[in-house]
Amino acid sequence: MAKSFKERLLNRLPGSRTTSDETRARNEDETFLQKATGFFQEFKTEMKKVTWPGRKETAASTVVVILVVLIIVLFLGLVDYALGHIVYSVLNF
Repeated sequence: MAKSFKERLLNRLPGSRTTSDETRARNEDETFLQKATGFFQEFKTEMKKVTWPGRKETAASTVVVILVVLIIVLFLGLVDYALGHIVYSVLNF
């Protein structure tokens, strides 16, 4: 008897209640070493796909980050000073 699309899909999903005994046995036979090896092979493949920035692009991004951080520090410092002064004035009124 032919299986429905839903049954075939559920058989492929790990952890579903309708997984076949064959799938369950195959998952149990896979050792930690095999899983780790597979993970690192996939990791290596994905890392080859990464486009790394060049020296100039990295330096330019670093300068932008430092400038933005300095601007935020100045802004938050001014806000902190102003709020501190306001609180001090209110408490000493």
